Amino acid sequence: MRISIIVGSISDLSQCDKGLKFLNALPHANRKQKVEVTGVYIRSQHRNTLDVQALLTKLQKEKVDVIIVGAGWANHLTGCCDAFLRYTLRDDKITVIGVAFEDNTNTRHTVAASLSISEVPGTQVLYSDSSGQFIGREGFFKACKRATENNLPKIKLPEPKPAVDLSLKDALRNL
Repeated sequence: MRISIIVGSISDLSQCDKGLKFLNALPHANRKQKVEVTGVYIRSQHRNTLDVQALLTKLQKEKVDVIIVGAGWANHLTGCCDAFLRYTLRDDKITVIGVAFEDNTNTRHTVAASLSISEVPGTQVLYSDSSGQFIGREGFFKACKRATENNLPKIKLPEPKPAVDLSLKDALRNL
């Protein structure tokens, strides 16, 4: 199992400690399945959009099985990673596990991060298990554990919506 991790900011790593330590200990654990973490990548969807896309293309070529994606505030990173893999790269192999990082100074940021993962139409991001959603430090740890399991869901490639260009008059006619 090849796992990669993408977080939106270096400051997000503080919520990854327990999960990263868990993944680091796996090669020493008595496991039937080999788990390899290919890297921990810091990418802001808003500030490094093309870098995020280049990284996803690279991870697809490296045959990564799971990408754990975590960010706070609006967390567009998780949904954009899933969308780029499915709609642009047409990838049905990589599972995306989303984590909403907590903001202890502003709970609205945590809620926004959570909704940005869970409310994307047609998303195939794994964002919960039987114990709840993957939020904060504990959520990242649970996401890491989930990434090492063999029973990951099958990805179904969705059909893209057609791009439509309208004049102002045509748009008004479609109201």
